[in-house]
Amino acid sequence: MESEKKNYCFKYLKIVMAVLLAAALFYSGMKDYVKVGKTDTAVVELYGDYPAVNLAKQIWENYQSSYEAQFWSEMPDLNLESEAVRQEFDEITDFCFVWNGGVQVVTNPENFRQTNARVTGVVGMAALYDRQAALLEENDETGCVIDKDTALELFGSENCAGSQLTVGEQIYEVRGVVSWNQHTMLIRPSRKNQVCTQVLIRGKKGQNLEGAASDFLVGNGLSGILVDDSWLEVILPWFPVTFLVMLIRTVSRWLYEMEHEIWENGIQRNGEKKTDFRKCSCFVIRILLWGIGLFFGVRLLSHISQSWLPDKWSDFSFWPAKLRKTMEAFRWYIMFPKTMAQAERLMSGIGCIIKCGAAALLIGAV
Repeated sequence: MESEKKNYCFKYLKIVMAVLLAAALFYSGMKDYVKVGKTDTAVVELYGDYPAVNLAKQIWENYQSSYEAQFWSEMPDLNLESEAVRQEFDEITDFCFVWNGGVQVVTNPENFRQTNARVTGVVGMAALYDRQAALLEENDETGCVIDKDTALELFGSENCAGSQLTVGEQIYEVRGVVSWNQHTMLIRPSRKNQVCTQVLIRGKKGQNLEGAASDFLVGNGLSGILVDDSWLEVILPWFPVTFLVMLIRTVSRWLYEMEHEIWENGIQRNGEKKTDFRKCSCFVIRILLWGIGLFFGVRLLSHISQSWLPDKWSDFSFWPAKLRKTMEAFRWYIMFPKTMAQAERLMSGIGCIIKCGAAALLIGAV
């Protein structure tokens, strides 16, 4: 009897540890899921006649002149509570051209420490490349933003703002250090013959990525392919939902066993069948759990884009065509270089898949 009790306690101790580990994995996976979020920026890989940096700057200046004006101190502030003013802001299209300098040797000229980093140049709104890139001002052609690992390898510290580094014969001053997971150096390209191979576009409010990309390319006489990573938003919600289903299934099984007064080892605790408060409570809790799980499952799946729903449910050709289009977009996505924001979304998405998947398998095996 004593050995049976020890085995029983040891077995349920393992169950508790497995549940706690699964909960920790699920929590960490959901943090990654939140980081992925929804993208409002279209990434377009250009082809044909690539725009040179000077043309990209001209497009950006033309864009600014369309929306900017001269202000003086006696002018009233913009009334941001006005619906008309907010609508005007919603009609603005933001964009950023990207020059890919490849991997280059970056040097600290003081102690000649060197490291390799991916050098990238941006023309336009740098925050579209990554929100942390906003540290680099619009016309700052002598400044740069680097990641923390590059800063540690070159300067031995992340607090190196104001320090100088060189790429080839060009000298740059560090404007800021950011938490990117890749060795990256971001600059404002200065050579007019450098060409931009990507453009990032944030369209008008309510405009989809394809529409924003098409309008911008046609309006500026450019050609390009939309490199879409919205497939992440379709795949990811299913992993937290799978965990919730496995969790509710497992807890429901435990409650069912409690309801019928059965031990995990198959020994009947009480041979008499009787209806009592505990059995009724277990049954009600099981129903509530499935109801709560259904609610959160629907909430998670509601994050999937409406573009995945056909206009008519009788349109059976919609799904095969949509899947073919998504697979084509996925192949383009794998083939072309990623922006920093895309790389961060991809890493967070992979983290969510691994952690939530492992948590679901773990809780299902309990």
